[in-house]
Parts: sequence; C-alpha cells; structure tokens
Amino acid sequence: MKDNVSREGALARSIRVTRLLLTPAQKRKAIMVMLLSIVSSVLEVFGLATLVPIVVVCAEPGGVFKNKYFRTIYDAFHFQSEQSFLITILLGVIAFFILKTVFTSWVNYVQAQFTGQTGYDVIKSQLTKFSGLTFWNFNELGSGKLINSSLNVPNSFLYNLLRPMVAMASESVIAFSIVVGLVVYNPILILLLVVVLVPPMALTYRVVRSRVQGVQSRINDLWPISIGFVNDLFTGFVELKLARRQQKFVGGVLRAQGEVYELDAKNFVYSMFPQKVIELAAVAGVVIIMLYSIVTHKGSSGLVALVGLFAAAAYRLMPSLNRILTSMVTIKGNQHLLDEIESHQGDDSQEQVHPVQEPLKFERDLVLDNLTFSFPNESYRALNGIDITIKKKEKIGFIGSSGSGKTTLMNVLLRFYTEQQGKVLVDGVPLGPQNIDAWHQLIGYVKQDTFLMQASIRDNITLGEDNPNEQRLLYAIEQASLKTFVDSLPEGMHTFIGERGSKLSGGQRQRIGIARALYKQTQVLILDEATSALDNETEREVNEAINNLSQIDLTILIVAHRLTTLRECDRVYELSSGQLVAEHQYEDLLNRIK
Repeated sequence: MKDNVSREGALARSIRVTRLLLTPAQKRKAIMVMLLSIVSSVLEVFGLATLVPIVVVCAEPGGVFKNKYFRTIYDAFHFQSEQSFLITILLGVIAFFILKTVFTSWVNYVQAQFTGQTGYDVIKSQLTKFSGLTFWNFNELGSGKLINSSLNVPNSFLYNLLRPMVAMASESVIAFSIVVGLVVYNPILILLLVVVLVPPMALTYRVVRSRVQGVQSRINDLWPISIGFVNDLFTGFVELKLARRQQKFVGGVLRAQGEVYELDAKNFVYSMFPQKVIELAAVAGVVIIMLYSIVTHKGSSGLVALVGLFAAAAYRLMPSLNRILTSMVTIKGNQHLLDEIESHQGDDSQEQVHPVQEPLKFERDLVLDNLTFSFPNESYRALNGIDITIKKKEKIGFIGSSGSGKTTLMNVLLRFYTEQQGKVLVDGVPLGPQNIDAWHQLIGYVKQDTFLMQASIRDNITLGEDNPNEQRLLYAIEQASLKTFVDSLPEGMHTFIGERGSKLSGGQRQRIGIARALYKQTQVLILDEATSALDNETEREVNEAINNLSQIDLTILIVAHRLTTLRECDRVYELSSGQLVAEHQYEDLLNRIK
C-alpha cells in the first residue's frame, strides 16, 4: 500500500477514495458545500481587506481626503466631518463582521453535517462489507479487527481525513486570496515573505509527516488488540474469575492502551509543531518588514502601512497556513485508514450475491453428490467424495473423531463453505448463489454454544423482530419444550435472560436455539454438538425436545459424540479424514461398543 501512496500522493488518493464513497446526490452536495466554502472564504478575505485601508486612514490625520476611494464615498453621502465618516465606516465594518460570522458559522454547520453524514455512510459501508464476508475470511480477521474496522476506522476517517480535506480546501482559498492581494499591493514584500515562510513549512511537513504516519498506523494496529482482550475479558468472565486469570487480560488491555496513549502524546506534539514553526516565521516576517523599510528608506507612514498590512494579513493568513499544514500532515499520517476502507472490496473475501434470487422448495430429498472441499491454501481434502441421500422428514446422525469432517460438511450444507467438486441438490435443484436466500430460509442451525443476546426470551427467539408472528412464536416455544418453563416465569417470554443467557440453564439455552429455528419455519434443522456440553440429565431433556420434533414436518441432521443423542436417528453416517467410511443403525453402534 505504501507504494500506491507514494505513486499517487496522499491527498490525491484521499480525494479518489472519498469520491468512490459518495453517492451521486452526495457528490452534488459536496459541490454545494465547496461553493459555500469558497463564498465564506471570499468574505473572510474581503473583511480582512477592508481593515487595511481603514487602519491606514485612521493612522494619518486627513487620510480620508488623501484616499480617492474614501473621498468619493465621503462626498457621495455628504458627510460633514472626517470623524463622523470614520465612525460610520467602523460601525459598518462591525455590522459586516457580525453578518459574516453568522454566515460562516452556518457554512461550518453545513460542512459538519455533510462530513458527519459521509462518516455515517462509511460506517454503513464497512458494516455491509464485513457482514458480507465469506465465513472463512470472517474467522481469519477475528472480532477485534472487525469491530475496529467497522467503528473506529470510519470515525477516524471522519476526523483525520474528511474534515481535514474540507478545512484544507477552505483555508487554501483564503490563503490564495490573501497572497494575491499582497502581490497586487506589494510584490517585493510577498516575495520576501515567501522566502521566509515556504522553506520552514516544507521542511516541517517533510519531517513530521512520516512520524505521524508511523504513529497513526501503530495506533490502528493496537486498537484491535485492545478490543480483543476486552471482549475475552468480559465474555469469559466466569471462567477467568475462577481461574484467577482476569489480571492477565486486564494487563493485555493496559499494555496496548498504554502504548496508544504514549503514541497519542507524540502525535499531539507533532500536531503542535507546525503552529510553532509558523509563529516563528511570523516573527521573522515582522523583522523582514523592518529590514525592508530600513533598506528602502521608507518613512514612518510607509512603515506603519507595511506593518498594518502584515498584521492584518497575519491575522488570517497564519491560522490558514497552520491549518493547511496540519491538515496535510494529518492526511498523510492517516493513509492506513484508506487501506482499511479499500480492503476486502470486490475480491474473493466477499460472498457472491446473485442479483436475482430464485425460489426453492424442499418436498422430496436432499442429495449430497460427490462433495469435495479443501480449505484455502491447503492441499488436503477436508471432504472427499461425500455421497448421501436424505429423504424429507428423516433424522440422520453423523459421527467421527475430531477433524473427521463432520462440522465442515455441515458448513457446506449451510453454504458457509462452497464445494470445489460435486453439488448439493434440493429436490434435484443444485444449490448456488441464485437460491441461497431461499435455502437459508429453509435451514436452521443449533450449535454447541447457542448465540444469545442480552435481551428477552422473545427477542432471542425472533432475533429482535419488531412485529413477530405471535402464533408462530407460541408454536415454536411449545415444540421446543419451553412452554412449561416460560409459563412459570412472572414475565413469561418477556423475561430478560442476562449476558449470553446467564440466567438460563444449558438445556434452556439450547432449546431457545431450537425454538429460534422453528420460529422461522425451518424445514431442515442441523444440530451440531448441540448437547455435548450438557450433563446427562440436561442432555436427556434436550433429547426429548429433539425427539418431539420428529412428529412435525422437519428433517433433522445431528452431529454428536454421544451415541445417546442419536437414538431416534433413521441411520448414522461415520466420517473419517473427510471420507464417508460407514453407514450404521443405532443398535449396531451400541453393540459395537459393548
């Protein structure tokens, strides 16, 4: 990425990526914001320009009559004295500055709204991008990296790239206008000022930019580490507390954040450096004016005019130069944000979404035809030539040692992985991107650690659906053998279940997972080690709930280590090293282990 930045330039690349992020409507609004910024900048310069001649005429008695423009205004409005004229002019200047301040404040508000909306759209874009990752890439990145890229990166993009670019554009118009005015008024003076100001500004940018870039890049690397430690610290609260290992994770967070704050302190110093350099250059500018006046033998009035001009220009020019330089350094130092935004765009890390989704029915059978699958960058086959036909309403078991391919096979069925050879057929129709939505509506999944939100039983079953179907909800609760439990609660299905279902037993958590699948009218239910973490009594209760499902129009696939879970299966397939090695009946398996 660094080569791309050096070839393209930090500012050019930032503009290009920002343009890609904007919709046509936003691009039109960006043009409007830029035009308003130009008008605001022109008003700033005009206000500044009015001060210079007023300072000159006020500093010299009779100055109004010596200036042809002021004299014309004086005569046109029939003023009776120079004093009344100057008072009127000064009051007019105050009124102008009040109106200018109101207008520029409104423009700043419009700019902030525009940049804020764009920052919001970047968050939306990042969330859409990462929620569309393939299952493999999702696992490769990890939650810490994903949370940082979805929240911190867009926020930093707003404050460290987008707003500095807007500020740089506005301040450049102001600086350019002032410089043009100075060139017209006194070309030699502006030449001397350029000689004094430009070299230190260029040197400052060259020295600071690489340091800021290194600091910001390291901070971006540290945030996912911190988020990962915090996530583990609170997710594993019980286990870590019992093992007295919480301090290890607290220490991990503090080490990462300690380095973040050290780097942030350095970054603060670097951000202040341009201002100090420009202030030093300002003092040098005053000295140059003095020397210029002495060398050219200008009188006191000429010196006053030059100093007044420089003071008026410095009042607005120097802050502009400081903001321009600071913005340039900030933009250069945060190019890693563009790396994050441009990553995983239009490559193999994204699921391929078919533009037209076709309907899909499951009325006869589910066929796994010569399925073969290998993980990325791996030569061995995690699945090799799997052939299975499953009739509707059958209950099928899968056994095998760890690493035999059971969960991989389930992930292929769930379409989290895509086979390299063979196909999955539903009533003879191959599963592919064109019917993935319909298939996901038909299939449900309950794993060992059921996902539970910090919400009510109702919201966990419906996954937060705003207007759930009450009849389906009650049916799902009853079929998952949850009705007695829910009826015993004072708040019923509105009962809050705590962090990750901490107020529920293991069996109750698993039955909520089953109810969730039933609520969405699943026709194929995968239970992947759904009872492996339960004690014998709780396993028996969950198995009874699973067995009750046989009475409804549901095809069930069970992955299990415990044979008791497979008691009601029509048949059991055994996998080893990614291959289907045997087909069993439950009684045969019992006899084999006796």
